[in-house]
Amino acid sequence: MDTLTLDNIKFIHVGETDSTNEEVKRRAQHPFTPLLVCADYQTAGRGQKGNSWESERGKNLLFSVMLWPQGISAGCQFRLSQCMALAVSEVLGVKSQISNLKSQINIKWPNDIYFGEKKLCGTVIETTLSGAKVERCILGVGINVNQREFHSDAPNPVSLCQITDQELDCHELLMGVTECFCHWYNCLMRGEEQEIARQYAARLIWREGLHRYCDREGEFEAEFVCVAPDGRLTLRDGEGRERSYYFKEVKHVLKS
Repeated sequence: MDTLTLDNIKFIHVGETDSTNEEVKRRAQHPFTPLLVCADYQTAGRGQKGNSWESERGKNLLFSVMLWPQGISAGCQFRLSQCMALAVSEVLGVKSQISNLKSQINIKWPNDIYFGEKKLCGTVIETTLSGAKVERCILGVGINVNQREFHSDAPNPVSLCQITDQELDCHELLMGVTECFCHWYNCLMRGEEQEIARQYAARLIWREGLHRYCDREGEFEAEFVCVAPDGRLTLRDGEGRERSYYFKEVKHVLKS
């Protein structure tokens, strides 16, 4: 398949599942057929590294898309995650509806979407490799849409409804995000990796100036340098030393 569009993705909606990532695996029928599964509720929703994902029944957008991105090297698989982060940040920026709020919708490395310093969306990516290439990719997305209260121990959740003070149509949001993802995915398949990397870097939160981070050695101040195709984040500390990290090796210190 040369071009990914809404028309050649198979959409399945379920009322409840353990997780949309697991559901999309069970529903896969034919290799190379793009499949998207959306659920009203997950009993075992999770974020990166097995963290739980809180979502009130029927209030938020929970979906997973399965793709077979032929030609993407294993070392560049993070570009797929960047495509989804770009799509979600673009559409949520539009849905914020108030111009002075749109600028506060940003990507937090590696692929969360934030409003200010509060988390709007998380993405889990699972890839299956065949030799040095990506054979299959599953992108699981959870967007806080109409939930007004959060009760888990997550430090900083927020929903679109809390931001805009109005409920949004989750199906309309799904179609918007999927269509925008198709655009960025097609850019990737055409070899436009540098444009994806440029747009991603331009939308990163904390991309300018010095900010506080914490790694296994303790807290430090640093500025953003770049994100590599394999997802490594490079920072430059106050002494001019560059430090590179994979996910979970460093975290930003949120303001109290």
